[in-house]
Amino acid sequence: MIKNSNKINFGGTFRIKAVENKAKKEIPALFTKNRQIFHDILEKGDEVIVIRDQHDKIIGKYIQENCIKNIEYYPEINTKSGLDDQKPEGLIKLIKDKTTRIITDLDEMLSVISKQRKVPKAPKSKNEIEKISNALRLYIENPQIHSTEHSTIIRDNEKRRTIEIIMKNKGNTYVYVRPDSLCEDSVRCIIDGKGNIMKSFETPDEIHKFIKKFKKLKDEKVNLLQDK
Repeated sequence: MIKNSNKINFGGTFRIKAVENKAKKEIPALFTKNRQIFHDILEKGDEVIVIRDQHDKIIGKYIQENCIKNIEYYPEINTKSGLDDQKPEGLIKLIKDKTTRIITDLDEMLSVISKQRKVPKAPKSKNEIEKISNALRLYIENPQIHSTEHSTIIRDNEKRRTIEIIMKNKGNTYVYVRPDSLCEDSVRCIIDGKGNIMKSFETPDEIHKFIKKFKKLKDEKVNLLQDK
């Protein structure tokens, strides 16, 4: 369930009503990827397009230039909402949820879209991982990398350990090195944008604080370390 709050997750879902035949054809054509399209959701002939947050302004500009009136905007639903193209019932449930915000007024819609935050370009994973590896002298060989908005996980089978990192911004990266062997110590630290160790967490109290903060960051989905 998507909760309503003062902090808007500037999402990207627009429902184009059945009468807007021109818009139903032209709006999806504005994007070649990173979109989901659904048909006949709340009425026969309507079209719902779900896009990434940063693409809302493109549709907003189209709506304004073409004076599209028969359209609804859902600022809390986007491509991160876990929707399945083959299961429209999931989208219908979200739209009909009483806590989901629906904007129908054109001026309000354009105002909300104009306040979108610019999504920072994510750095390349391998470059950042190499910088972290050098800082901690990890010497990772043949890493297996899996990166999401929650965290980036590097599996180092050669040295039997897992390195999990969260880049909160381009200045701070949280690093958690977990050896498979209980006889080896884990490493918990923050590394700055230049590859310097800003802080290591070693005492029981510091370790507790780090683990709590690391979990919070994962839940907040702030990891920038994703190759686009």
